[in-house]
Amino acid sequence: MRYLMSLIIALHAGVALASDYDPQKVIYHINYKDMSRFHHTLANMANHIAALGEDNIELKAVVHGEAIEIFMQATEDEELQITLDAARFNGVEFIICGNSLTGYQITYEDLYDVTAEDVVQAGLPEIVKLQQEGYFYVRP
Repeated sequence: MRYLMSLIIALHAGVALASDYDPQKVIYHINYKDMSRFHHTLANMANHIAALGEDNIELKAVVHGEAIEIFMQATEDEELQITLDAARFNGVEFIICGNSLTGYQITYEDLYDVTAEDVVQAGLPEIVKLQQEGYFYVRP
């Protein structure tokens, strides 16, 4: 819960600074299940959004490999649900790798708050496609 409060504070604290940066399109690459690292990545995203302002950033997080387990765990972890909901509320779009779902022998319905529209065939080609569309790549 402490993390969630930090996330909310960070998002609201940066509003005054938002004019310091031009609009950005960014991809965050997430393929790990380590929760500490994942929470740090979410904090990086929150700081990024706070620095630019929600209207000046398009932020997508491509999730594949072991990171799929985070969204599986969230189906039963209320605090993780709140954390993911807060990120989405603030503009983070999670993109889920279909190949990873196949590898885990699950469907998007086995993940917390994921729809068919959130799933792409393959995570890494999606990252390249987004880079070709002008998104900058970040891997915390």
